[in-house]
Amino acid sequence: MSGISEVRRLILTPLWRLSPVAIRRLLLVFVLGFLALLAGCGSLTSLYFYPQTVWIQTPDKLGLQYQDVWLEAADGTSLHAWWLPSQSHAGDAGTTLTEFDTVVLYLHGNAENISSHIRSVDWLPGEGFALLALDYRGYGASAGTPYMPAVLQDVEAAAAWIRQHYPDKRLLVLGQSIGAALAVNFVAKGAQRYGVDALVLDAPFAGFPRIARSALTSSWLGWLLVPATWLIPSDWDPQTQAAGIQVPTLVMHSRDDAVIPRQQGRAVYQALAGDKCWLDSKGPHIASFSFAEIRRISQLFMQSLNCAQVRSALASE
Repeated sequence: MSGISEVRRLILTPLWRLSPVAIRRLLLVFVLGFLALLAGCGSLTSLYFYPQTVWIQTPDKLGLQYQDVWLEAADGTSLHAWWLPSQSHAGDAGTTLTEFDTVVLYLHGNAENISSHIRSVDWLPGEGFALLALDYRGYGASAGTPYMPAVLQDVEAAAAWIRQHYPDKRLLVLGQSIGAALAVNFVAKGAQRYGVDALVLDAPFAGFPRIARSALTSSWLGWLLVPATWLIPSDWDPQTQAAGIQVPTLVMHSRDDAVIPRQQGRAVYQALAGDKCWLDSKGPHIASFSFAEIRRISQLFMQSLNCAQVRSALASE
């Protein structure tokens, strides 16, 4: 469960039904929010990140070849990522590396780390894509503490590594949940510098203050903290930043998403300036790639790097 959905669950539960542990956890959230206010408005963004340092699994457990990649952000923070080359599995013969034209930079959601989120993108190497899966500062083996805008340095470091090692390959950025917010900010400002060819967003939220209010206004207890959300910086709101994106973009969002309302994903989609296509996803929050038809449509976009084939495929269904 993501950090946002966990806070939402605690707030929605009547106080008399919460266990002592849950009550302490909820009070901790309030205290952290108050301390963040005292420390400065910018530090409030750290409350959106729920990093985990322990790995659940590594790609080799999924039958995938991979390499550990070590990066350094502009401020000197040490970062870790997994590089998964394009590959095919030939039964007893093992895994064979294959040629690829496109590198996918994967930006995961706000909780845990790449070891749990890797299941969202573990299908890509077998479909002819190379993949760099980044852990933001504070996640997995990456050092530091995550907050905005420092985390955007991490994305830039990953993109710079890709361009240094694979300057002639096409670059597609794929972000889920808060990773989608980071992807929008990065592509809006750095698409030309890093040669970004296309963007895929799964369950983006419209703005940092807006998603906080959405989570809090579901109960009377949450309403007590709503005034604090007006102090959260809106400088990096995806809905605003999307207007600066010119590369082809595929946006998907599920009607069943209980963490980020679908209308927020629509708001980001409508704000995009360039070629764009919309895909109604399925399932709970960022479970899109669990469905074969969603993977199929996404693959059409990722291979062509434009929306024409997506529109054609959706029109024929």
